Amino acid sequence: MKYSVIVATCISSLLLVACGSEAEQTSPSSSTTEHTAEVSSDSDQAVVLDRGAVRAKAGEGEPDGNDMTSIFGTLRNTTDQDLHVVGFTTSLGDASYEIHEVVDGVMRQKQGGFDIPAGGTHELAPGGDHFMIMEYADKIPAGSAIDVTLLLDDGTTSVVPDVAVRTMLPGDEGYGDDGQVQDHSQH
Repeated sequence: MKYSVIVATCISSLLLVACGSEAEQTSPSSSTTEHTAEVSSDSDQAVVLDRGAVRAKAGEGEPDGNDMTSIFGTLRNTTDQDLHVVGFTTSLGDASYEIHEVVDGVMRQKQGGFDIPAGGTHELAPGGDHFMIMEYADKIPAGSAIDVTLLLDDGTTSVVPDVAVRTMLPGDEGYGDDGQVQDHSQH
């Protein structure tokens, strides 16, 4: 009898530890280097941006300043239907917003957008598909956050709030000698 009580107590303790470890690993607040931008879990948010980040930038007139930056992360479709993203905007306001891809080392506007399968993901990364914010002269400082609104092909939108702005090294985007996107005229 004592043996079965000890075994039951050990199993219960192991289950509690295992559940606690899993919750700690998946909690967005458990890591300072990862950020999941999403609304509270009781909402009907269609898309979240796991490890989402906007590349910080200096203002256009400042040293190393320019008028463009990028958004990266993994878009996750929380619905049971495929979603087709055809564009996006942000809480920054007036700017040019484009979905870009990198083909043969050259960045260009991606025609037609992309799909996020039901329950699936779509990665936004340097050297691949990503969001570009262009013609935005103001500084976007690290430590701030912006909201991103995804435009879907059925005319609906999905807001991803509080995407962190971070200092990041340049990725695999191809820019011309003048700092402009290569093949940008081919959209």
